[in-house]
Amino acid sequence: MNWIRISCLAVFVSTGCMESGFHKTLDGDGANGAAIEVDPPELEYGLLSKGEQEVLSFTIHSVGTGDLQVENILIDGGVGAFTLFADDFGYMLPPGASQEVEVAFSPMAAAENYASAVVFSNDQNVPEAPVDLLGFGAVPELQINPDPYDFGEAYAGCTHPGDLELSNVGTDTLEIQAIEHAGDAFSMTVNDALPLSLEPGELITVGMDFTPSSDDAFEGVLTVTSNEPLMQREANQAGAGKYAGEVTDSWELVENPPSDIIFLVDRSCSMNDDATRLASNFSQFITQLNSYTTNWRVMVVTQDNGCNHSGVLSTSSPNYVTRFNDAVNPYSWHNLTADDSYTEALLTPAAAAVEQTDPGECNDGFMRPNALLHIVMVSDEPEQSPQDWSTLVNQIMTKKGNPSLTRLSAIAGDYPNGCSTADAGTGYYEAVNYTGGAFLSICSTGWNGYMQSLALASTSQGTFGLSASPLESTISVVVNGNTVQADRWTYEAGINAVVFNWGIPEGGDTIEITYGALANCD
Repeated sequence: MNWIRISCLAVFVSTGCMESGFHKTLDGDGANGAAIEVDPPELEYGLLSKGEQEVLSFTIHSVGTGDLQVENILIDGGVGAFTLFADDFGYMLPPGASQEVEVAFSPMAAAENYASAVVFSNDQNVPEAPVDLLGFGAVPELQINPDPYDFGEAYAGCTHPGDLELSNVGTDTLEIQAIEHAGDAFSMTVNDALPLSLEPGELITVGMDFTPSSDDAFEGVLTVTSNEPLMQREANQAGAGKYAGEVTDSWELVENPPSDIIFLVDRSCSMNDDATRLASNFSQFITQLNSYTTNWRVMVVTQDNGCNHSGVLSTSSPNYVTRFNDAVNPYSWHNLTADDSYTEALLTPAAAAVEQTDPGECNDGFMRPNALLHIVMVSDEPEQSPQDWSTLVNQIMTKKGNPSLTRLSAIAGDYPNGCSTADAGTGYYEAVNYTGGAFLSICSTGWNGYMQSLALASTSQGTFGLSASPLESTISVVVNGNTVQADRWTYEAGINAVVFNWGIPEGGDTIEITYGALANCD
């Protein structure tokens, strides 16, 4: 292999260029006539493999009429390929004296490795005298492209895909042991199993997605560990998030907001005590509900087909407490038949109940367009519908026509482990969290305190559907001009709504919710 090299060392002297590449200071010039000569001005090493080392030397000559003070010698460039053998270079050379300096080379990159050994001295005309260092490596070398990778400005909440190429630009096999990444908003995908080998000229692609979570600037670092002499190589990524826009939704609350409430009770034998407990607390539930609204409707569904067993109850219904109690009382239930197979799968009759609200159906007119729909399910078993809970909940929301006016609550077994008297309420638990309802433990024997939670979940005054998808961390809630602390409300992604946990607004209050809107990522 023939190598073409260009020496970058140029030494300038006041009396002309000398063949030996040094400057000589005359008496009266400089610092007491100090002058330096470095010989040779360039060291050229051979072609070395990884781990091999070659040592060459150059000599510093004091060629002036005054003492030459060598202050330091530093390696400039080379990424660690060149090493000075000594570490103390603070010495004085009288006129005519010399000092040999050894420099070791072990390749850190394929092909050309270039650096300079710079001698700092009190020669005022040549205070920094360089010795060019040139060596050649027969080693693997990793290149990461692009580096840096700037994703630019991207919408918060959306994923912006990209790729990085890892290639072997060296002359020996590259063994990659690890590929790691650090940095928020970036995610890495490596499809190749590690460790892996890349022959010279080969490459792999690493997926690098950018998903900003806010309107901030983000940085990431990819680190690759391999058998190249450098061992670890890093590449930088950058990007900035931006919102689709800032949105403010506002409401002026009305008095007595409408609320449509459906109760469903598991009718298996183990539920007798729980059904009786619900019946005995219904009047307390109505008392709590009336503090938020008297414009409510209630019905009890006990059939697979979703038809109510109580009639539509309201404040104007005669004996509505008795009628509710009769509907949920286990001793008033008809015998189970072959058509009553979903008593431990209450989401199925719940979905059927809302479908049966069309004109001429058994629940005709129950579901009012602007009313909150609140479905309360009571069971000591997990939800066992043939369809997934999310399918049935979304079916209910679609029929309602407004997800933010749809709420599901449950009194069910503790999640995730249940208790001695009830299995975990899986399915119900997920449906409740998805819609911002109340999940209450059926394992407790005291339900009086539950009625306030169910009443609160039954009013639309505490639920505010947003007009766009928000970045949750940017949401600000203001009631009558006063900012509401975040512990009073939660954001429920399933219904895209802010839901008050306590201290809900009242009729006549003005609500403003401001947030950074996420873009439509499709």
